[in-house]
Amino acid sequence: MIGLVLAGGKSSRLGQDKTRVVHEGQTLLTRTATLLQRHVDKVYVSCRQTIDVGGPWPVITDETERIGPAGGIITALRKFREPIFVLACDLPFMEDGIIERLMAAREERPRHCVLTTWQLKDTGFIENLVAIYEPQALPLLEEGVSQGLFKLSRLIPAELRHTVIYTEDERRIFFNVNYPTDLEQLQGR
Repeated sequence: MIGLVLAGGKSSRLGQDKTRVVHEGQTLLTRTATLLQRHVDKVYVSCRQTIDVGGPWPVITDETERIGPAGGIITALRKFREPIFVLACDLPFMEDGIIERLMAAREERPRHCVLTTWQLKDTGFIENLVAIYEPQALPLLEEGVSQGLFKLSRLIPAELRHTVIYTEDERRIFFNVNYPTDLEQLQGR
C-alpha cells in the first residue's frame, strides 16, 4: 500500500503554509509523513507544485488543475494503480492506532467497496482525507470531476464506502488546522 500525504492546498483560510506550521518540534507535514511511513510501503507527498518537503519523501505534483484533494488522489491512483492510504497533512493529533484500525477495517471490507474511511457517529460526517482508496475508485473520481463535482464526499457513493465509526470522544484525533483560530487552539492560546 502507498501512503499519500495531501499537502497541495493553498492554505488561504489559514493565511500561511500549513505544511510549515511547527507543533511539538516538527512541521505538520513531517509529523504526518513520518506517522504514515510506519504503516505503508512508501510515502509520497501530493502537491500542486514541487516543493521542498523537508524529508526523504518524493513529491507527486497534481496532474489536474485546482480541483482540491481529489486531484492529488486521482494523480496517485493513476500513477500507482494500487491502494492509496490518504492522510491530510494538517492533522496534528492523528495517531498510529487510528491508522492501524482503518487498515484492519480495509481487510474486512466488502469487496465491492472502493473506499475505507472514518465516519463520525453522531453526524455521519465522512473523513475523506483519512481514508484508503482502492484503484477501482479512480473511474468514479474521474467521472465526478468531469461533471464538475470536486467534493470527495459526493464522488464515492455511500454503497461503495466501507466506514468505521468514531465517536465524539475520538473527535479530537481528527482535528485539523484550517483557520487562524484552529492554529491558536493548537498552540494553546
